[in-house]
Parts: sequence; structure tokens; C-alpha cells
Amino acid sequence: MTTPDESVHARLDRLRRDRGLLTPAELLDLAEHGVAVLDPFSVIVSRQVEIGPDNVLHPGVVIECDERSHCSIGPGNVLYGGTRIAATDGGRVTVGARSLIGDGGTRILAGAHESITIGDEVRLTNGAEVLGDSLLGHGSQILGGISARSVELGAGLPYTYPDPDGRGGVLKGFGRVSGALVGTGEVLGDSDDLGDYEPGRQRLYHPEAPRLGPGPTLERLTAEHAGRVLAFERDNRGFFADSVPDRGNEYFTPDGFADRHRALLAEQAEGRCHFHVVLNSYGRIVGRVNLVDVADGSAELGYRVAEADTGQGVGRAAVEQVLRLAAGAYGLSSLTAVSSPDNEASRALLLRTGFTEAGERSVDDRKVIAYHRVL
Repeated sequence: MTTPDESVHARLDRLRRDRGLLTPAELLDLAEHGVAVLDPFSVIVSRQVEIGPDNVLHPGVVIECDERSHCSIGPGNVLYGGTRIAATDGGRVTVGARSLIGDGGTRILAGAHESITIGDEVRLTNGAEVLGDSLLGHGSQILGGISARSVELGAGLPYTYPDPDGRGGVLKGFGRVSGALVGTGEVLGDSDDLGDYEPGRQRLYHPEAPRLGPGPTLERLTAEHAGRVLAFERDNRGFFADSVPDRGNEYFTPDGFADRHRALLAEQAEGRCHFHVVLNSYGRIVGRVNLVDVADGSAELGYRVAEADTGQGVGRAAVEQVLRLAAGAYGLSSLTAVSSPDNEASRALLLRTGFTEAGERSVDDRKVIAYHRVL
């Protein structure tokens, strides 16, 4: 209830606080963290929302998140007027870095137990709508009035990259699409019934564009990789924890990670392990593949691929390359590996690269399936 001497601003502040929203003054205070809110009176942001530095929120942006849900916005994004992001009833929305969202209006809505993950340098424009359980990989785009439910767009470089084969997957045009998988360098669109069409190559629309690179490659781990490796592990921490034990909070601190990285390099220098980062053809770390416990001509293989880059052959390409290194430069004669019984993708990859099952065993009180390969 208002009081006679209550100012308009005080009433507005009270209304927002009652609904779990930041007040205009609190929105302006975000500038201390590098967030530019261009019109704090028309921008609506819930208190539960996590906003990184260097974001720009244009007039009319709405980011809502109830107490049961999670919504985080990474650094360096631009959210244009007409953007509405909402996570309700246990939904989850995660936006990466340096994306352009909402030029012409965009809705990103995660309902009960749904999860929407948007990678880095994504572009969503002109009425795009993202619903359900959706994964929009780095550099992907939805252009136009498309309602996309439970889609997966492959990760790549942003739309400014000159080689279309390396760009993230694209949905383009208008209509509805559900359950679509659009790979790196692919585009699905220009139809009012997108479900009836298979993705095509973006290169068909840019035939004169340059071709700039092959598939993923390995680099032996060095001190110079430290910052990028930490970012890779942080970005994928939750995803990796679904299949392997979490590394613990200390690992993700600057000092904790630096100590661990130095220890790995020391083990590698002694010949006890061989560590590698997996780079896509445009230089971004998309995975790691390692050979550990080297002894008597054998070692154990371990690998992990970024969530946004799964299902694109990255893991298989990396394993095949490390197999050649193991048999050649490293002089090994056999490898072992383990996988949890419910990690079907990992088990299939090992079988496709020549490993055979060698029974079950227990690792850290977890039942795993062992694999073996003669080189």
C-alpha cells in the first residue's frame, strides 16, 4: 500500500523488491562490475541472475529467474531491446561470452527442468526463440522468426570468420523446428516447415570463401596452454562431473590450478605421462587427450571433449592421433582405458578406435569397464 509521501521512485523500488527484481539504482550499480544498463527503468533483472562483466543491456531487456532456477550471463555480451530470458520452475539458462542477442527481438525460455546452454559468440536475431533442452554451440546463429525447441547447433567460429566450413551451425528463416541437429559449417532454413529439410553446407551460399584448415589437431601440453586449459575446464566443469569425479574447488582457483599444471609438466618431463590439448582447426581448445602411468611399454588413455563440441568427431580424431604418437614417437606397445558402464558414447569411441573390452574393475569405488589395445 502506498503512503501519501511515498515518491514515485520509492514506489517503483518497493514494487521491484517485492517481486525479487533489482531496483533501477541497483542496476546502475552494476557499472562497478563493467555492466552497462542503458535505461535502468525499462530493464528488468531478477536478483537470482548472475551477470558477468562487460555486458551491455539495451532498453527493454528482461532477464527473469525464480528461486528454483538458475540463470547466468557470461562476460562481454550485448543484449538488445526486446530480449527476454526466463528460467522458471527449476529451469536453467546459461549464456557464454561475447554473444549478440535480441537485435529485432529474441526469447530464451527454460521451463521445468529444462536446460538451455548458449556458447560464446552466438548471434540470435529478428524474433528468434529458443525453448526446451537446447545447446547452441560457440559461433552458432538463429536468424529470423524461428521457434527452436530442443535443438543442437554445432560449435565453430563466429559468423565473421571467413571460412564458412568453420562457423557454428545456423538456423535461418522462419517457422518452427524441434529436435534438429545442425553441425559445424551447416545451415538449416529458408522454409516455413524446417522439420522437412536436411541441413546443407553454409559454403553453398559462399562458394568463393577461402578454405582455411583441416580437422582437430593435438599439441603437447606446455606452460603457455595454462590459461586456456583452465578456461576449458571451468566452462565444462558441470558437464564433466556428470561422468567423472569433479576435480574439486581448489583446482579451479588460480593458485590451485597453477600448482597442478606445473606438476603435470614435471611428470611429462620425467616421461611418466604425455599430456595434450586438442585444438580445432581454428585454434580453440575443444578437448584434452592424455597418456598416463607410462611403464613397461604401456600407458592408460584418458580424454575429454568440450560439451559444445561433442558429437562432431573430435574425440575420435584426437584418439586416433594419439594412437599414432603412442606407437611412434612415444615407443609404446599397448594402451589401456576405462569407461563408466553408462557412458555409451565413450565406450563406442573406444571400440571404433580398436580397443577391446577387458572386463570390469573398480576405480575409486566406481565400477568401470576396462579396455585394452595392442599398438
